[in-house]
This record gives sequence, C-alpha cells and structure tokens, in this order.
Amino acid sequence: MKKSCVVVGGGLSGLFSSILLADVFENVYLIETEKTCGGLLRSVQDEAGVVYDQGSHIPNTTMVPEIDNILFGLESERYKTWNKLGRLKTGHYFNGKWNLETQLVDTRNLPSQIYEKGIVELLSRSEKSAATDVASYLEQTIGPTFTEEIVFPLIKKLYGANVALDSLETNSSVNYFGLTRLLGLNAEVTNKLKELEAFDDKLGYHLMSDADERFKRDAVPECTYYYPRDNKGVQGWVDSLIEQAKSKNVVFLTEEHVSQIEHQDNSITSITLGNSKKSIDCDFLYWSAPPVFALKAAGFELEKTKVDFRTANIFHFNFDKPILNIESHYIWNWDINAKSFRVTLFPNLRQNEKEKKIFNLSIEALSGRDDAELITADDMLKELVEMELISEDAKVLSQLRQTIHNTFPVPTFEQSTATSRNYQQLINSFDNISVSGRFSGKQWLHADVLKSAYEDIKGRFS
Repeated sequence: MKKSCVVVGGGLSGLFSSILLADVFENVYLIETEKTCGGLLRSVQDEAGVVYDQGSHIPNTTMVPEIDNILFGLESERYKTWNKLGRLKTGHYFNGKWNLETQLVDTRNLPSQIYEKGIVELLSRSEKSAATDVASYLEQTIGPTFTEEIVFPLIKKLYGANVALDSLETNSSVNYFGLTRLLGLNAEVTNKLKELEAFDDKLGYHLMSDADERFKRDAVPECTYYYPRDNKGVQGWVDSLIEQAKSKNVVFLTEEHVSQIEHQDNSITSITLGNSKKSIDCDFLYWSAPPVFALKAAGFELEKTKVDFRTANIFHFNFDKPILNIESHYIWNWDINAKSFRVTLFPNLRQNEKEKKIFNLSIEALSGRDDAELITADDMLKELVEMELISEDAKVLSQLRQTIHNTFPVPTFEQSTATSRNYQQLINSFDNISVSGRFSGKQWLHADVLKSAYEDIKGRFS
C-alpha cells in the first residue's frame, strides 16, 4: 500500500475520491474549510425543525456499478435507505402558463404575433451554428425575436442586468439551464424537424415519451434518481459517504485550509495547513477546490482575472396547506418578470406518508452580492401564489432564508479561459496530483464529475 494521500475539499467529489483512495493509501487526510462536509449538498432546518435541501441537488446514478454502489449501496438493498424516484419530474412556468413535461421554454405562450414572427425566423435558420459566443449562436439558430423576447431577458435574470451576450461562451452553464433550446410548433412537426441536426440542437421534444424513444434509438442509458428515506434530506447522502470514508480510516480535518504546497522535481512532497500549521507528507494530492488556490499555495505567479459570481437567495417555506403541484420534483420559473428561477417541492420527493404531510418547498433567486437584500420573502410568496403553487389563503408555519455568495460563475470567455488555464497549469506542474473535473470547465453535472474522478484514480492506481 502507498503511504500518504491528501484530499482537499469535502464536497461530493472529495468524499467519493477519499473512499476510493483509502483502498490505495495507508493514510488519507481530507481537508475541508467549513465545519462540516458536503459543499452545496447540505440540508438545513427552520425554527420548527423542518428539513430543506440547500438547492435542488437530487442524487442520480452514474450507471457505473462500482461508483453507484459507493453512492447508494448495493442495488438489491437500496430500498432500505432510498426512495427510488426513477425519472426526475420537472417542468416550467412561462407567461402565466405551466408545462409539466419539460424545463424548456414554450415559445407558444408568447403573444401570437411575436410567436409567429419568431418561429419563422427559427425555421429559416436551417444551418448548424459553430458560433462560440451566445449572441452569435442565438442569432444563427433561433433568430432575433426569440432571443430578445425570451433568452436575453432570462440570461439577464440569471446572470445580471449588465451581462453582455457576446461575452458569454456558448458551451457553458447557459446550456445547463437549457436556454439554447426551445419548444415550438407541435409534437409531430418537432419530431420530424429534430431528424435534422441543426433543428435538433435548438428544438426540444414536447413529450417525454418522444424523448424516451430517442434515447432508446440512440442507445442512451437512462439514470435513476433517488432521494434519502430518512428525514435528513440530501444531508443523509453526505452523512452516509462520511461514514464510509471514516470506516476506511480517512482522517477528517475540518475548518482547515492548505496554506503551502511543498514540491520538488514536479512532485508534491507535503502540504502545510493554515490554521494548525501542521505539515502532512503527501505522496498524492486530490484537489477538489478551485485550482487557483493550489497554484497560490505552490508559489506560482498568477494572471489577474475578473470572474463574477452570482449570489443564491434560497427561501424555505413550510405551509399549513398542501402544495398544489403534487407531481413535479422541482420546476423552473421562466417568467421574465419574476425574480425566482427554481422551486423544489419536497413532499413529491418523499414516499413516507407521514413525511408527505409536511408541506414544504424551497424557492431560489439569483442576484449580485450587493442586490441580495432587494429579494424578499414577500416577493417569493407572491410568486408562489401567482404560479398557483400555493393557495392564496395558505399560511406560513415556519421559514428560513439562506444567502449564499459565490455560487454560479457568470460563464464569460474570461472566466472560461481562466478556468482552463489554471486547471492545465496545475495538472501539468505536478505528476502526483488529480484535480476535480468540475474545475476543468468540461463537466458540470455531479455524475460526470464523479465518473471523471473514478477513471482518473483507477487509471493511476489499478
């Protein structure tokens, strides 16, 4: 067995990697700056003890058995600790109307004259776009009307009123929100158009059954979503991974950070902790924090880069009456004038009848750091009523607000270039380091990040 490994970051990627690395190294140390592990995968409680997740992070399988057995336990025994959700049920609200089939914006909800003009522009653009900036990409794929009436306002809602479309990279977290693909026409016409690559890129299926047929045709495996059966929310998932790591003798050093990385001949030799000043020998370093901090700790000179981050304002509410949507796990609010963008409906995630009678949800809005105070609980309650998610006479029994800075980075070219540059510099500087795939700029979803970590670790030490 190899001697000593250090894992930096106690989020999902760090916890998972520490469990894998404990099979390779005699000593594994996990370093986390916060008091508790989990990163964004945490749960909180309001004054009445009602549990909410910190954001819409619903676990799903990677379809790699060894990974999924670590994440969820053996498939034959998962029913003991997990609610099997199967497919994730989502939907969206736009221009006063609901669509519970997909999160993609339904252009047919626009006034008829605007919709007809926009759909003609979209149909006239029959060539695939290779544009790297969002502004050019949208012009070449959906045209100016849908860009000005839908996508541009929603990007500003998410990333700030001053963001410029031509500063945003096409292949970025804009795609995560699904804003480069729309619904239009009808299901039959859309299905035919999606046989052409250019239209496939910009039109979404109207029905999940049609999407299912496409997945089968393309042999795309479908993941399974789970939710913890206990009353801890997603925190129960994090706690199970911590228990696994501790059972393999991983040492947790919380409320600590790496202040210095010592290295020689392209190899990291030890790290020094900032608070305790303790030095730890390091034969291998797994870094699941932004690479810029590792580069600083290693003494490299860095280029200055301006990267803007959005602040997440999460409002947790517990009501005295049932939530009116009893189907969706979470939904997107694409109403342009609304402040919120996503709502998680916890009763629909739970299967225990007692727990389902707790009528709680979380509604999220993004802002700048200095604008967070302009988003209020009253704003969010008003939007919940307008969306008909709660009745007008529903009373709030308990509530909690979270304001979390530095969540979503604004996906500009400068941000993307800095992310890639720092990642490449770090992995090219040392032979005995692995960096979480999320910080490569190539992966966003947790399943992809975990598969990348698994392949890297197994490739190095098998």
